[in-house]
Amino acid sequence: MTINHSDFVNTWLQDEENQNIFLRDSLLEFAEDGDYSEFFRSLEQVIKARTTVKQFAEKIGMQRTSLVDLLHCRTKAPTISTINKILDGLGYEIKIQLKSA
Repeated sequence: MTINHSDFVNTWLQDEENQNIFLRDSLLEFAEDGDYSEFFRSLEQVIKARTTVKQFAEKIGMQRTSLVDLLHCRTKAPTISTINKILDGLGYEIKIQLKSA
């Protein structure tokens, strides 16, 4: 029996520690290349591993269509406030650390 990549990722993301690894790596890629589309795709996958997009949007006080448009990069680049709202809804926070000289 074979499993396709999408099914594997969905199964793998049922574990919260795997979600942490997945989002951390995706965020690091975003920080390097500035392309937030893959980061938002990762956010969507984690949201769907936990709940539905509709329920999550309600939880964080966003319209479902606005959240879907954002996750699919059909809107302008989001504000840090919007990204923070999504991450907070997932139980994460953004921390800024100074690089050592």
